[in-house]
Amino acid sequence: MRQMMEEFEEKPQEKTEISRLDMHGLSRKEKRAIIRERLKEETEGMTDKEKYKYLAYYYKEAIIITIGVIACLIFLISTIYKITRPITISYAVVNCHDKLDLDTDVIKEYAKAIGKYRGHQVKGDANINLQTDAQEYVDDSNNQIYVNFMNMITSDYYDVVFTDGKGATYLAKEGLINPVNEYLDADLYNKVKGDVKTFNGSNGQPFEAVVDISGTDIAKRMNFGYTDVYICFPGNQERNHEAVNDLLGYLYQ
Repeated sequence: MRQMMEEFEEKPQEKTEISRLDMHGLSRKEKRAIIRERLKEETEGMTDKEKYKYLAYYYKEAIIITIGVIACLIFLISTIYKITRPITISYAVVNCHDKLDLDTDVIKEYAKAIGKYRGHQVKGDANINLQTDAQEYVDDSNNQIYVNFMNMITSDYYDVVFTDGKGATYLAKEGLINPVNEYLDADLYNKVKGDVKTFNGSNGQPFEAVVDISGTDIAKRMNFGYTDVYICFPGNQERNHEAVNDLLGYLYQ
């Protein structure tokens, strides 16, 4: 790149400028033919290196602009591709004891196992801490992490939430999660129903709020920092339901 910049700065043999008047009234094809002919005349007798220096100097603006446009297009296409890939799973981890110990590669392995890793997205958050008393957050409403979490969990961003008992109590009490049976067909529900746990909802009545996955490989390997690991389901979109069925189908196959 440094050598190329030097070539741009070093002025080679003088170039005969093509007058705009000479080109006036000509078609594009005729203009290109004249430019090619004059370029051939001007570089006649030059070595390959001299031709390269000639082109680099006199067409440096076009070259730089072209490189910039190509770079922008590559970045734009790459960004669009990344954000439009289908989501395999979008999850949150509540009350994680040590985020540095959390092994998120386990979720990537899961995505690969069900054939939804390449060309897909796996999204995860582990920054939220919830206790059983919602009043604790009344005076902390400006906590941006908490605000962001609430915005996402109420907008069907998360497919599943991994949590302990305190987090599950809070989520159920605040009406942020949905009954387990709303997501599963009869066959899959029969497989998981032995691990379904109830918590009190916003109306004070118990409902089937979570699935206890403490004994699964995923729960043991992810290192949440608590023994009882529950998953619950906040999203109501078709994509959320599909992700829940994929995960539970994998855990209870």
